[in-house]
Order: sequence, then structure tokens, then C-alpha cells
Amino acid sequence: MNLRITLLLGVTFLWLLSFGQVQSLMPIDTTQKSVEHWQKWLTDLNELGVEKKNDSFFVKQEVLLLLRDSDYRKSVYPGAYSWQRVTELMNTMELKKAFWHLINLYQTDTSRRNMVVGTFVLYDSLMDMDKILVSTFYTYAFTDPQVCRIINGKPDIYRPDLLEKKLRTTREIINYIWMNRKNKQNGSKK
Repeated sequence: MNLRITLLLGVTFLWLLSFGQVQSLMPIDTTQKSVEHWQKWLTDLNELGVEKKNDSFFVKQEVLLLLRDSDYRKSVYPGAYSWQRVTELMNTMELKKAFWHLINLYQTDTSRRNMVVGTFVLYDSLMDMDKILVSTFYTYAFTDPQVCRIINGKPDIYRPDLLEKKLRTTREIINYIWMNRKNKQNGSKK
């Protein structure tokens, strides 16, 4: 587990270097408290924000906060998604939010789609990115202002077509991840 976290931090640092933003290296804290923090962080990264079990929907704290706090909602969903904001989110290890921004950039910045997919493929070598992308979608898609209005504290999905488009985008990126995994497996068998 500690190795995965160390690798994750290293990959994030290398990704930032690719943008020419050199950061000073900090020593890695390996105390029990730090390990517990990062284990919780990794669990949250994989947790669906909205989940249906049997005939009930379960909504996690992050989604409730997005529904209740308009300032927080504005901080998660900017008017326009940017690479600078992705970098800021990655710097603060808010990867789930950064991944949501990357999903949206995949749709809007078509000239850099390879960069978005490459980022996810790189992270997939450390984490199960297909599961994390599904988790990201189910955390942020239903409260996205492009898709949903909050009326009296309740979500009103007024653009199901855009919600479906974001789901198709997420699936497309996941397919690239699966294709890369398959290519790696076929390459290692030779």
C-alpha cells in the first residue's frame, strides 16, 4: 500500500513536470496517521457518489455537499474546464475532481484527447482507473450544472442528453484503458 501511494505521488509529480511546473520535493510521511489518511483517500477515490442498491439510492457526503453548498459546487464545476485547474487539483491530490475535469476536457479540447487518455493510462498502471472513472462519473455527473439544476435543495436533471454524453465519454475513455491493458498483456506474452 505504501509503495502504491509513493508511486502515485511520483506519477503526479512527473505529470506536473510535463507542464514545466517544477515543484520542490517533500519528504514522504510514512507515519501510521499518514498511512490511514491515504488509505481513506484511496477508498474515497473508488467510492461511488450515488449508488443504487435494490430499490434505494444511496448518496455519499460529497454529493450532498454539492447539492447543499452553492459555493462548493461552483468550485467543483467551473464555467470552463482548464488544464491549469487540473494541475491545481492534482497538486492538492484531489484526483477525483481532476479526473472529472479531464473527462470534460476530453469533450471540449479535442486536440488534446491523447493527453487525457495518456494521463488515465499512466494512472492505470497504479490504480484501477476504469473503476475510478465510474466512481468519478457517479460522484460528479448528476450534480453538474450543465446537466442538473438544484431546485429547493433537490436535483432536477434538465439535460439528460448531456448526462448521457458524459457517460459515453467516460465509457470511451475506459475502453481506451482496457485496450491499453490488453495490448500490454499481449506484449508481455510474446
